[in-house]
Amino acid sequence: MYPISVIAFGRLRLEPCQKLQEHYLGMLRTYARMEVVELAEGKGDPARQLKEEAERLRPRLAAVRCPVLLTPEGASRSSESLARWLVERMNRGESLAFVLGSSHGFDPALKKEVPEQLSLSPMTFPHELSRVMFLEQLYRAFTIFRGKEYHK
Repeated sequence: MYPISVIAFGRLRLEPCQKLQEHYLGMLRTYARMEVVELAEGKGDPARQLKEEAERLRPRLAAVRCPVLLTPEGASRSSESLARWLVERMNRGESLAFVLGSSHGFDPALKKEVPEQLSLSPMTFPHELSRVMFLEQLYRAFTIFRGKEYHK
């Protein structure tokens, strides 16, 4: 099975989001070996917080071949485009880690270090909803390249 990590700063507090996460993870596990890692948000001054979070994140990103930051500035992809991108990475045997930043986003230096960045939307969403929305889109991408009816 293909390994995919979702790394998120902060934890899901809302029960409906927790249930949706488990729902999508359950469906995704038929396609990939999924791991969700929750990291605590940093404290204090936002700039210091982002630097501290980046330091804790770097070793995890170094452990995968293709780390991806979910950022507003990232590539905007359709579901079909995301599916094609995902298949290309899988065909290359690249392990993936998708990262959702904290409430302040990501340290600017980290953004420069990680070339793969993906945008969920130009709109701003709560982190809990963003995580669930991303898991749904990941599941949709798998169903697209597997020829399942879900994505329509």
